[in-house]
Amino acid sequence: MLRIYSIVLIICGFCFTKAQNLNVGAQFPINKIENINQSSNFKIIVFTPSLYKTNPYASMMTTSLNYYFVKNLAFSSQNPPKIDVIYIVNEDNKWSKEPQQTFAFNETTNQNKLDGTKVIYDEVGKIYNAIGLKPFKQNSISSIIPTSNSNNVLVESSILFLVDQNNKILMRDNDYRAQGEHLKPLERLIKRTSKIDNIEVNITENKTLKVGDKAPDFILNGPNYKTNSTDKFLNDKSTFKVLTFYPAAFSGQILPDFTSIDTKAAMTCAAQIQLIDHNPLLQNVKNYAVSSSTNPLLELWKSALRTNNITYLNDENYAISLMYNSYNRLGYNNRATYVIDKNGIIVYANPDLTFEDEAKFPTILEKIILNSK
Repeated sequence: MLRIYSIVLIICGFCFTKAQNLNVGAQFPINKIENINQSSNFKIIVFTPSLYKTNPYASMMTTSLNYYFVKNLAFSSQNPPKIDVIYIVNEDNKWSKEPQQTFAFNETTNQNKLDGTKVIYDEVGKIYNAIGLKPFKQNSISSIIPTSNSNNVLVESSILFLVDQNNKILMRDNDYRAQGEHLKPLERLIKRTSKIDNIEVNITENKTLKVGDKAPDFILNGPNYKTNSTDKFLNDKSTFKVLTFYPAAFSGQILPDFTSIDTKAAMTCAAQIQLIDHNPLLQNVKNYAVSSSTNPLLELWKSALRTNNITYLNDENYAISLMYNSYNRLGYNNRATYVIDKNGIIVYANPDLTFEDEAKFPTILEKIILNSK
């Protein structure tokens, strides 16, 4: 009996050691994955339950990682790091059974942006078991934004590793679903490690902005503005302004409609902007959406969201975010949202917008606008 217990303990200890070896600072067992390029500066290795259209976050995940790190649109530098993106998918290739479609990023096709990436379908979990990861259980419970798309099922989060040129693990994210709050720290770590486009934010303790305060002014910068523009935010006194901050372009699930939103769910960047754009009360109000994403990313983001009433602003060094107390020390914007009247006075201030807040937004705005007349 003692011998049996000893064998069990040895096996359990071996499994535990393997799992521990996948923590930050350990060597990633890259030799367990065949035909991997070893010349890149970084590897982003994503273990995901599915890339099929039944996974509601797959399309945004593959698109964001492609645009940010394969096409290097996250970088302003002319010499960005070489980054490989690899997906280990714990199912068969269901897309191979579908008619070939041209890539179109929208909620109906749910197509993936996989050019320049490596995809390995591992239905039985051979690679997972080899490196000490437990294969996913399909259709497990996880928090997603419910939509009217009947193809959506509940799918587990992906596990993302960032690995350097020496296969050292720099980051492990066990809850990756293309959230801006996870994408921006990944980008920040790559920039800081490679010393390319790394911006050290000068964090200051600004006072909390409240209703009645004068809104801080700043120069407008984004895809709609020329380089070295001198246009200022408060110059236009013709109408009210909505200023909303969000973590990152290409994050969160795009809403196919606005009738089936769970107000208790976690807010996403896509939904935050779409709901403001969709609000009929804001059609005659100037709406600005602020993130640190580069102008090329913002151009593509605008096209993907198909918004008509939003001006996208680039706050690469977080100067505006610091003025409006939106900057999160983890390296992204909180969803601070303000309404500013024609005289530049803050008439609504919310430090972190939620779905529940957005549901109340039309009524709040109606009162604000009516009271100003």
